[in-house]
Amino acid sequence: MMDVRLLKRLDWVLFAVVVLLCTYGLLMIHSATRAPNAAGFAPPSDFARRQALWLLVGMAAFVVTIYFDYEKITRWHIPVYAVILVLLVLVLKVGRAPTGAASWIGVGSFRLQPSEFAKIAVILSLSGFLSQRIEAIHRLRVVLISLIIAAAPGLLVVLQPDFGTALVIIAIWFGSLYLAGARLRQLAAVFVCGLALFALMWNVDRLPLERVRPAPLGRLLAQARLKDYQKQRLTIFLNPQADPLGAGYHIIQSRLTIGSGEVFGRGLFHGTQSRLRFIPERHTDFIFSVVGEELGLVGSAAMLVLYFVLFWRGLRIALRGRDHLGPLLAAGAIAMLIFHAVINLGMSVGIMPVTGLPLPFVSYGGSNLLTSFIAFGLLQNVHMRRDKIVF
Repeated sequence: MMDVRLLKRLDWVLFAVVVLLCTYGLLMIHSATRAPNAAGFAPPSDFARRQALWLLVGMAAFVVTIYFDYEKITRWHIPVYAVILVLLVLVLKVGRAPTGAASWIGVGSFRLQPSEFAKIAVILSLSGFLSQRIEAIHRLRVVLISLIIAAAPGLLVVLQPDFGTALVIIAIWFGSLYLAGARLRQLAAVFVCGLALFALMWNVDRLPLERVRPAPLGRLLAQARLKDYQKQRLTIFLNPQADPLGAGYHIIQSRLTIGSGEVFGRGLFHGTQSRLRFIPERHTDFIFSVVGEELGLVGSAAMLVLYFVLFWRGLRIALRGRDHLGPLLAAGAIAMLIFHAVINLGMSVGIMPVTGLPLPFVSYGGSNLLTSFIAFGLLQNVHMRRDKIVF
């Protein structure tokens, strides 16, 4: 059993930050999806109720994650990794595609997104692998094997296609390798190769794929190509006015909504852009637009401060630890959360491509919320056990 004295070692500042972010999320999801009755009263929306249930599930996952020593959790990284790979392959066969990517496995009304949990599997597997090879981290063989560990689920996610989640897995790999002490020139070389692969995916339509041998490689290239809507998302943020009623609509409306809140906002539950559904995906991808409209610059800045504290405390945990494994786990977890937040906030204000990445602890979505709580649990787990308890 877990020693109760470990609970005193929880990072309570970090805990309070996550609670406040979840509160933001519930309020904004309810505001964006509510339907007032004739009397003007709006009971909790179905989305808000489901999010509250997922919060309870997420908190349960957090408790389980901090209950066991992170060394014991990491021992399961191989079976966890294997199960996730099987689920990702299964998604390609029977997955549902409610938003353009076949990313979901569903039974009745229950849906699960295995690609979300692939991020946790990669964090555990990279940490378990690298922690035993810190002294050999400069060897090319170690770097390449770690890259394969991340690339296998990443490629399956790209084939769904879910380019945004694949980018998160790449960010986890870079964060883990950097903290492990990999040479910057090695990371730079992988980055350049990644850009070359991206360029290939972008221009694969111009290749004579029927001549590629072996034939399965040609089919793989055809399936991995970037779709037209993905290309639009990755370029339209540079000039959304080029297609104001199509690919640029999300960005234009998000900017207008955030700007309409001015300094103090229109008031909680008094947003018009979100309530009248001018913002697509207002309770998921563009939840920050609702914050900007209803709470204004003040409320938005307060949320940004909470994320800054989350990242600062997370990085602090990653840089302090009793061994190699703990900091690597923390590095992967905080890299995941940082990347999600930076990309989501960036696309809301139009300085990042629209990739469909949710805002951690705030956006609606059970799978992402559960994954975020597990990452949060890993951070707290490492923090709680950074020193031995002295009897």
